[in-house]
This record gives sequence, structure tokens and C-alpha cells, in this order.
Amino acid sequence: MKIILQSVFLCSLFLSLIFLTSSCYNNPADTENDESSYSHLQNPGISANDFMSSENFSKVVIEIDYMPGYAPNERALDSLQAFLEQRLNKTSITILEPSEISAAGQNTYTANEIRNLEQQHRNQFTEDETLAAYMIIVDGRFEQNNVLGIAYYNTSNAFFGVAYEDATSGFGAPSRYRTEAISFRHEFGHLLGLVGIPNSGTDMQRDHKDAEHGSHCNDNSCLMYWAMERPDLIEQFLVGEEIPGLDANCINDLQANGGK
Repeated sequence: MKIILQSVFLCSLFLSLIFLTSSCYNNPADTENDESSYSHLQNPGISANDFMSSENFSKVVIEIDYMPGYAPNERALDSLQAFLEQRLNKTSITILEPSEISAAGQNTYTANEIRNLEQQHRNQFTEDETLAAYMIIVDGRFEQNNVLGIAYYNTSNAFFGVAYEDATSGFGAPSRYRTEAISFRHEFGHLLGLVGIPNSGTDMQRDHKDAEHGSHCNDNSCLMYWAMERPDLIEQFLVGEEIPGLDANCINDLQANGGK
């Protein structure tokens, strides 16, 4: 099988964090212990051009780990695959079969705890023509903000299983498939440098950044709108059964940095 919402673009002294409380982006504090000659421990967005263009890497492979009870929805992974194929200039994009890892059993997780989990469990690293990315789904919520996911390294996203349950419970709530598909796509959007992430190369071709909500688009119908990652708000901005797409401004930004 071939096989991502106040936000954590949430954006340090050693072993401390600096948060932009309206974003789903989190800057790493530690840049050691990478198992590849390619650094996977940089700020989200730094690898945007490597993801989108074919200049350095012609292929992308995505590893997914999840804790018991929170296996990713297969249709949501298909949706992520379609999104990446639509926007990345690659000869192949492969989402590996998700792997179950041991439950940590925490109610909440900090970004540093997520990074430690990646260090324990990640197996795929960038080499030759293949850029490797990592996703982990944990059995709790994010400690700092009410969000579905965070981008916490230049090739890494984390998602919070209990937040998915919050978002998909109750009358009129969106489906698990739809919620996960939007979340997976949204966090990968941050890895691609959206919206206006410093030093990502994905510069805004025209100003469309939400001044009150960090690295997010000001178009409330866009995938990168800040409320798309909030479990308590996402349903208010969904129409019909469609997965929100990127607006023209976000697409223009990606295309200017090697994307489609």
C-alpha cells in the first residue's frame, strides 16, 4: 500500500523551548545525535526546497510510527500521498506501512519528549537520492496548545491521538478520515515552509500571513488557516466532504521554491 490544528507552527537555550502560541511549528533545541550525514534535526521549513524540487533528491520516503489504538486512517494516508504528489517534483513518493510502537501512556507530551521518541524509534534517514521524513502518532495531547499536530524538525511531524478523538466526537463532528487528512496535509505544509517560515526559502510572493496566528494563511478556506489544526474549531470551517486545499497564494509560494 502506497500510501498531515491555536497552532504549534507553534513556534532556546539548551533543553528549553520557545513557543509562538498561535502556531503549530516548534523549533528544536538540540541538533546532535542525527544518524545521517543529512541533518534531520533542524528547524521546520529548512528542508522545504529539498522536499519540493528534484535538484538534490528525486524521491521521498515517509516512515510512520503510532502508539496502540491510534493507527492512521488509510484513506487519510492516501489523501496525504495525493497531496504530496500534487506539490512535490519527485519521481516517487512512498509512504511506508505504519508500525506500532509501545504506548508511552502519557496524558500530555512536550516537544522534547516527542523528539526523544523519534530518537528511539526512527529507522529511515536521508541517503543518496531519497529524502526521508518521519511521522509519529502518540496516545495523548500536546502539552502547550490545543492542536492536532506539530512540525518539530525539518523532516518530522507529530500527531496527537486524543486530540483526534476530541475533534471527531459529538454531533456533526468531522470524520476521523477527514480530520486526519487535513491534519497530515497541514503539518506537511509547514515542512514545505508555509506560511512565510524564516529561512525556508518558501517566501511569500504576496503578503497573506495571519498576523495574529503565526505561520498560517489569512484565508479561512485554505488548508494552512490556523483553525484547521484546532480540534475544537476545525468543523466550523469545513464545507461538504471536501478536504480543504491550498489557496492561490500558498501555491504560488511553493512554486517559487521548487514545488508544483
